[in-house]
Amino acid sequence: MNKLKILIADSTASVRQFIKYTLEDHFPGVVIEMANSGKNIQQRLESTRYDLILYEKEMSMLDGNILLEWLRKHEILKKIPLILMSADSDEESLKKAVQFGADAYLLKPFKIDNLVNKVTSVVNRLNRRKAERYVVEGGIILKTNSQNFRGNIVDMAKEGLSGVIDRQDQLPHILEKVEACIELGNKHKIEGIAGFIIRMEAVNSAHDIKQIKVAVKFIEELIPDKKKELEQFLSLLAP
Repeated sequence: MNKLKILIADSTASVRQFIKYTLEDHFPGVVIEMANSGKNIQQRLESTRYDLILYEKEMSMLDGNILLEWLRKHEILKKIPLILMSADSDEESLKKAVQFGADAYLLKPFKIDNLVNKVTSVVNRLNRRKAERYVVEGGIILKTNSQNFRGNIVDMAKEGLSGVIDRQDQLPHILEKVEACIELGNKHKIEGIAGFIIRMEAVNSAHDIKQIKVAVKFIEELIPDKKKELEQFLSLLAP
């Protein structure tokens, strides 16, 4: 996976550094961010895209189980993998972690091999998910409540799409609801697929930025007709 971005949240500086150095050594190109408490973690997760979270269960200001429960109920963020870390080996704690949706449980103190194996397992699942995306050529229109943004699609999957839109005076906001309309070069077309903007960035660093890269996550609870239409549309993209 390119540019794997990981958030390490642990109250002990030496643990954070150990995880950071280990992952940088075993996953070339990984981007690491760290936190020493649970303060503002939820806002951070809503404003920054992470591929994986390693989180201390006993974290101050936001307990790991509470974060997990919030994350798994979040309409947009619920599929972000999270590895819970703790010195608590009690069977009930392990069961609770699984119940709340942890992807793995790292028992402290952990060794390098154990850390790498747990993260590798999660990354492999992410890579399989990425492999289901299709490179697409065509146009997109993202409709918000106030305006329409036109551009070109880059790739898509059943979970969402990424593309490039022309900049306007007013940009869409992160987590803003949109309806996506897609028309491929072969004229296959689909309209009205509901989703949320989950990421935006400038195409280049020029002073006069004319295009914006965007990522849209589709709403999982699409009405049945739209869900079926999306599945049929994606089947046209399969090799």
